[in-house]
Amino acid sequence: MIGATYRAVRRKAASFLNGTLMPRFGVKIVRSWPKSFRYTKLEAKSGRTRLAVTGGAKGETVEVSLREGTSDWMTFDQIFVEEDYDLRPLSRYGELAEHYRRLCKQGTPLIIDLGGNIGLSPLYFSMMWPEAQVVTVEPEASNFELLSENIAQRSNVRGIRAGIASRSSKLDIADPKAGKNAFQTELSDQGSVEGVTVGEIVAEYRAKGCVPFAVKIDIEGAESELFSANHEWMDEFPLVTVELHDWLLPGQRTSRNFLAAVAEKDRDFIYLDENIFSIRNGLGAA
Repeated sequence: MIGATYRAVRRKAASFLNGTLMPRFGVKIVRSWPKSFRYTKLEAKSGRTRLAVTGGAKGETVEVSLREGTSDWMTFDQIFVEEDYDLRPLSRYGELAEHYRRLCKQGTPLIIDLGGNIGLSPLYFSMMWPEAQVVTVEPEASNFELLSENIAQRSNVRGIRAGIASRSSKLDIADPKAGKNAFQTELSDQGSVEGVTVGEIVAEYRAKGCVPFAVKIDIEGAESELFSANHEWMDEFPLVTVELHDWLLPGQRTSRNFLAAVAEKDRDFIYLDENIFSIRNGLGAA
């Protein structure tokens, strides 16, 4: 708990400072050197900084826009500097990579990104797994607007403005004044945001020749509702990556439903930094 809280505070402080320093002076606080991606500043204007980011499986370059003085900078560091979703440190990486190659022969691997924010995580996935179709879901309007701009350059990424839920539903943003990377959704009969299910996304893209490969979940505590029912879709995905939020929402038991759901399944449970990597066993026989 203390470690998670410390990392969150450290990242938030660095994010605020970088959102001020980089646009104005072209300098940035570096908490760690980039592992495999490189980035350069292109321009800063109208409250945004545009960066060119190079890396991934094919060494491609994308351009991303970040908002000054916001958590966008912390998110950028998480995705492209610290590479929170890099699978290579996992002992089962080779097995997952081989399974991915088999899926490529069967169809198009499907990666679903829940909590797309401004589009940095789906860009990362599309660059690391370039043969995959990436579908990203983001409920908050201003985030989704920038997400749409950032992913427009990638033909294998599609954004859905919605929240994710255990059933088709209506949702609201629980705290509209939260930080740009901390919006939470809640069920509401009069909600203004559509709640879609993982099963619906899988069905739509299976009809287009996609085969489930990975799901990433970072939805600020809404995992409690997501895993409250109808989570059979987990069995279809070799990899499920989730950040749990008991540290953010103490006393609310937001992790309980996920832990109950995964406990009954034949999957490994690997904790690395802020994320849990749940890997289905028996991939070699799939």
